[in-house]
Amino acid sequence: MGYLKSSILRNLSPSSTDSVLTWSLASRLQPSERAAFAVTSRLLASIVTESLLRSYYVPIQSEDARGICVILSTNVMSEHPVLTRSLHPADVFAIIPLHQEPIFSEETHTRHGRPIWLLDPLDMIPLIFELSTRSPGSDGSPLQKPILSSLVSHLGEPAFLYQSQDPLHWWRKFSTNAMSRGDINASLAEELSSSYIWQRAVYESPPICPTVSSSAIEWEQSIVEGHPTHPMHRARHAVPPLLPHDPQSRDWNFPGIRFAVASHAMLDILGPFEEEARVVVELASRVSGRPLPQRDGCIIVPVYDLQVENLRAKFPDVEILDDDFSIPAFGQASIRTVVFSEIPNIALKLSVGISVSSALRTISHFTANFGPRFSKEIVPKLAIDSRILTIEQEIASVVCSRDAKGVTLDPDVAKHFTVVIRKQYPPVEDEAVIICAALLETGHSGLPAGVPVVQHVMRLDAPEKRLRFFDEYARLLIAAVVPSLLHNGVAFEAHPQNALLRLSRASLMPLGFVLRDLGGLRVHPPTLQTSTGCQFAFLPGHCVVTSTREEAAQKLYHTLVHNHLQRLARVLRLHADGSAWSVVRAHLSREIPRGSWLWSAWMDATVKSLPGKCLLRMKLEGVYRESVSEPFPNLIHFRPDER
Repeated sequence: MGYLKSSILRNLSPSSTDSVLTWSLASRLQPSERAAFAVTSRLLASIVTESLLRSYYVPIQSEDARGICVILSTNVMSEHPVLTRSLHPADVFAIIPLHQEPIFSEETHTRHGRPIWLLDPLDMIPLIFELSTRSPGSDGSPLQKPILSSLVSHLGEPAFLYQSQDPLHWWRKFSTNAMSRGDINASLAEELSSSYIWQRAVYESPPICPTVSSSAIEWEQSIVEGHPTHPMHRARHAVPPLLPHDPQSRDWNFPGIRFAVASHAMLDILGPFEEEARVVVELASRVSGRPLPQRDGCIIVPVYDLQVENLRAKFPDVEILDDDFSIPAFGQASIRTVVFSEIPNIALKLSVGISVSSALRTISHFTANFGPRFSKEIVPKLAIDSRILTIEQEIASVVCSRDAKGVTLDPDVAKHFTVVIRKQYPPVEDEAVIICAALLETGHSGLPAGVPVVQHVMRLDAPEKRLRFFDEYARLLIAAVVPSLLHNGVAFEAHPQNALLRLSRASLMPLGFVLRDLGGLRVHPPTLQTSTGCQFAFLPGHCVVTSTREEAAQKLYHTLVHNHLQRLARVLRLHADGSAWSVVRAHLSREIPRGSWLWSAWMDATVKSLPGKCLLRMKLEGVYRESVSEPFPNLIHFRPDER
């Protein structure tokens, strides 16, 4: 990996505390180096924030960085939480220069610095070091001397700095002593490598930035990086019997849709699935120039082209139609959801045996059973202001739950042949519909280095404009999703990939939001029943069910505050000075009555932390439905003067 030159670093002052600094410096790297940093920065940030290793903040005297994050190695985890002895090079896992202070824990300041509670990739300068007792020879980094000078009082012996951005190097160094199975460690190494490969491909050929005149699918397909903190954020890892695909052989934006034929008796169907799917089948017939297949007692089901080999292996009683009876589609950001320009009112969510970031992108029988019923029976009765929030309803689903002899299939097999049909929101005149994740990106072709999409497209060229936009965005988003949690016990999964912004093309201001994908929400059944009068039937063991309202609140906090609003605050450079969090507190205080259960869960000054979803710990433990949590700082109460 090459070094960032001193002149590049000094063109951007760390005193700005801007995420622009990280993005601008990273953009000067070659695509391979930039992709390596994108993966490694997320990996190390997860290790720190999820408390997998201890870390400290040490200020340094430099024009190029404000301080460093010192991550300690696994060999010191068993020692007393407050280390008083000198450190040896082997005790230090990694050293990361930071352009702004991270969020500190409330633990006592130690000899080795202030304990770090939350580290974000946007805090980092794209240089990552480790210590050694052996000299590396000449080092082109201007930060070597100030970093080593700041560590003199911490180290018990002389040391030197080596630089590495390679995510597999850092993963091997961590996983060697990680308390996880060897097969999981090997699998995660493959996923990290996949994330690097696909991220590099995007950096080598970045998309053009959409405009407010662009279609919703153009925004869906404009993603450069994707998940801001998941180490496997760009992974596209095929599960056997699927063959691996690389950026030269696969364009996820334009998947092919194939068709399978299954007996009615093998399928569990909800809603008008056959009627809605037939529109897609008829389109395929017209496009391919082939007549509609006729199979008595059977249904023709659209399937993802990559899923065909999985279906043949797992469902021998299912007929797969020839590939000349197929249709091209447009892939949304989630990969498994596709749309058709000729059928603009529906989207198909299709199982595909690919691991993308956190999970295998199949669809469980829980999701297939829940979405259509919840959409029809519950969504119309929720405490939702329809002027600012629309839920894209799931109108039908199918899951192959039995073989031809009527034997019930293992749910882990059935999930590979599942389809959900969702109605798409139709924008009104002068309204753009934009996936929120796309606004939080940078690095598009033709965009100035370090300038995020939201700032460019919304013309937020002054601090007061950025704050005004954030204020209105946060007001509407909070008003859209908090009432259903407060009154109905329903927490929508309000992260930026599931949320669509309705934007006025004329004023460039938010009008409201659309939420989609009901598979990840959380529901407290007693509160739901009391507030709506409906006794909704959940499948036994469904993960959407919570035993308390507070559990549902944890889900919304993570997706709304930790994931969505924090990211927008950082992108608009409103996090470090606390201005975004003053806005968030004001709008939450308006929606949540003082003294209510939700006030006690989120807003009370004593609530310093909330359970945070640990994406890396979940991977290490091999789970994806059940969340693994650690206490994360309650960002609602973030005030920089109290750090």
